[in-house]
Amino acid sequence: MPEHPYAIAEALSGQLGNGLIDTRGKADELLIITPVGSFNGTTWEATLQLVLKSKFGADGYQHVPATPGDFGIEGFTKHTGLAFQCYCPDTHYEQKELNKKQQDKITRDLKKLKDNEVSLRGILGSTKIKDWYFITPAIAHNALLTHAQRKQDEVRGWKLPHLDENFTVLVHDVGFYIKEINQHRISTGVPITIGMDNHSIPKVNEDATAYDENLERKTQLRMSDKGERAVAILLTKTKDAFLDHDSYFHKLYESSPQTYFQVAKTLKGFEENVEEWSLSTSDHPDKLVEMIKDRLSDRLMGDERLQIDGTLTDDIVRRTVARWLAVCQLDFYS
Repeated sequence: MPEHPYAIAEALSGQLGNGLIDTRGKADELLIITPVGSFNGTTWEATLQLVLKSKFGADGYQHVPATPGDFGIEGFTKHTGLAFQCYCPDTHYEQKELNKKQQDKITRDLKKLKDNEVSLRGILGSTKIKDWYFITPAIAHNALLTHAQRKQDEVRGWKLPHLDENFTVLVHDVGFYIKEINQHRISTGVPITIGMDNHSIPKVNEDATAYDENLERKTQLRMSDKGERAVAILLTKTKDAFLDHDSYFHKLYESSPQTYFQVAKTLKGFEENVEEWSLSTSDHPDKLVEMIKDRLSDRLMGDERLQIDGTLTDDIVRRTVARWLAVCQLDFYS
């Protein structure tokens, strides 16, 4: 677990505000997307340690490093007898498989409470574990709760001296800790997130011929004083950008899901202004388009969480504006 403050800040700053989505990019970019950010196993544990220290510090929270051994808990409260174990997969699993992975993790970690009785009693002292929390980004299936109840009854039957007679297993998802995670986001300069918005970039060109009329009409208006050759050249470039829209953003998703989701979030917020600008401006159509391109470029380049260069920004802007022209989010009104 990264304890250095820069490592923790990096873990938090890599987070995005989306619903639970698989990200199938390069091996070192596999992340699970949650309402309060994107995580892998390492960053999930690092973030939860910050949360638990803040949330339960007054209860005598103690972090239990997995060195020299993993005892089935990653932290506990000395005064209230709460114990915590975190789990986030480092790869995407379908719901059924994820449920099995989560159940297996609960089974293994609870068994460690018995296998490591002597070591745990040395760590816990007079504290008895009353509630054992399994904290995971999302509960894949309600069968996980059934499994937790079954294991709880089994562990009670062991009658271990360092466990309370009413030992309870609880399963928590990320929703229990949104407030605390957002507090830490603020402390590291990262914007908070508040919902389950699944930001994605719309697919639009399955039937591109439906948009030909829009692009031709708007290109004529943009190039009204330039002549037919200029109209033809710009129309070709705009159509090419539009037709490449879906495949381009699919490649962006495959190569860097983290960048894709942040771009999608930025575009969603920005495009709500586009129609208003279209309605309110009296500028020439081409001047309006260039103004929107410039503002979108500035928004993307100014997003510290994106950290993309001018070339990638231009690629995104060109294809996005072509989509807006084709689907009428960007139109011209006399």
